[in-house]
Amino acid sequence: MADESQACGVEAVFEALADAECREILDALDEPRTAPEVAETCDLPQTNAYRKLEKLSVADLVAERTALCRDGHHATAYERDFSGVVVDYDGTNFGVTVVEDESPDERLARFWTQISEEL
Repeated sequence: MADESQACGVEAVFEALADAECREILDALDEPRTAPEVAETCDLPQTNAYRKLEKLSVADLVAERTALCRDGHHATAYERDFSGVVVDYDGTNFGVTVVEDESPDERLARFWTQISEEL
């Protein structure tokens, strides 16, 4: 049986990706945006945008960055933090790997590493 932390991660990713508003937010995060900007772009109430961003953050699908403003204040900006999600099943348990944004060279290196580990 998968350990509990892995199971929670699988559930968090599945729940986030099953949510149409979360998927819309991921599409909108082609550049870093604050929660109010996400709400405006996706035509969502701000409370919904914050809840959905939290759900995406728990699933490790978005990263939070601090955006400095000219007036000296700061805001949290969110950005999509993955290039893909890989789901595997070993006959008993599901596993999810969130693939971080990577260059083609990094992707190839990861691919060859995975192959060498399986040999």
